[in-house]
Amino acid sequence: MLDHIDHQILDLLKRNARLTYTEIGKQINMSSPAVKTRIERLEDNVIKRYTVEVNHKELNKGIHGFVLFQTKSCEKLTNYCKENNNIIDLWRIGGEYNYMAEVVCEGMEELEQISKDTTQFAFSNILSVLGDHPVNND
Repeated sequence: MLDHIDHQILDLLKRNARLTYTEIGKQINMSSPAVKTRIERLEDNVIKRYTVEVNHKELNKGIHGFVLFQTKSCEKLTNYCKENNNIIDLWRIGGEYNYMAEVVCEGMEELEQISKDTTQFAFSNILSVLGDHPVNND
């Protein structure tokens, strides 16, 4: 079971996973060895991975969107999504559609091409993201 200190550490790491044990310790009034021990315990069960948030505009990928898919050919769709470099994440979802892909592209043509490529095995609906960054609670 996590206590309030574990939650504080997780919140800090969510904002910046590169914080040192010392920096975290200063913010929550703990020694760096105590922080290290807690983080190692969290890595055993709670923290699944550390990741990088990429600024896709700097990579000339100015279009960020989502594509909803309705399919009975799950294997074909998931294989296509694994091979397409513009698809950065894929989720199985409930409701009218059964998959949602997160997509970054250079232009709308690439985003529309995903829909065209998958017409043989899936119905799709493109959702474009308006704005530069997701809304967060910071």
